[in-house]
Amino acid sequence: MIDQLRAELARDGLAAVTRQKLRNLLTVLEHDSQAHLESLTMVDPGPHAVVSFGDIRSADLVVFLLHGIDTDLGLFPAWADAAQRLCADVIRSCVSRGEPRRVAVIAWFGWDSGTHVSALATRHATVGAARLAIDIDRVHARNAHARLVPVTYSYSSTLLGELFALDLAENVNTAFSIASAGVTHAAGVALAEAIAEGRLVLYATEGANDSIAPLGRLGQHPVDPRDIPGVIVYECDGGEAPAVDGGITIGRAAEGHASQTVVDEHGRHTGYYDENAQGYLTLVARLAEAAVAAL
Repeated sequence: MIDQLRAELARDGLAAVTRQKLRNLLTVLEHDSQAHLESLTMVDPGPHAVVSFGDIRSADLVVFLLHGIDTDLGLFPAWADAAQRLCADVIRSCVSRGEPRRVAVIAWFGWDSGTHVSALATRHATVGAARLAIDIDRVHARNAHARLVPVTYSYSSTLLGELFALDLAENVNTAFSIASAGVTHAAGVALAEAIAEGRLVLYATEGANDSIAPLGRLGQHPVDPRDIPGVIVYECDGGEAPAVDGGITIGRAAEGHASQTVVDEHGRHTGYYDENAQGYLTLVARLAEAAVAAL
């Protein structure tokens, strides 16, 4: 598959912005021997790619890490870093419990997440859900014993809702919704039913000072996953959290809606996936629990 990527980069007439996105992808793949290009699709408005970190075929837990709107391969390095770190931290957390497990994390850039305008509708989320379902089923076919867990953020949590509303989530029994842009009423019902029937454990969180996530719920998907019966809500506003290597630590509060931490002239702004964020540390701990329970 990486040969396909190199062939695309060698093509004449490739737009500069597309070339840079593909170079971002190749750089990550060349610097991590555990990174594997699962798929590459050359489409407009930009290429889609799915990259795994770790061995999918032998993993006890496979995490699908999904981005939100206005995100494509131009931002892949930061998301790849988050995926690599999440994989390593979940493995460490399992070891600290005396229950070593094999873990793989997939940075799933296999969809067009749209913009802040299109995010008020469900079209991109619905199409994305259909594409994600195909990839989930492919992983299940390669490794039927692994627990498959989508970790969704912002508008991709709307995609998660569509996955259940369309009855495409047969192989998903644990999922996370972080800073959700909301799900439709039909998706809310489908998620609640899956939880009540014991087919799904759904975790959800959102920062108190996140002013962006609620705006997403003003459109066609107004249901906050935290309000769905049976959802396990966890904190991300700073405070006690499970330490990766065991025990308890004090995690930082997520600031605003950013997925990744930003440092600017005003200081350091903790993103949801910051390695010291309370929500991230809880995510790692819950994923480790899912990995241990997979056997």
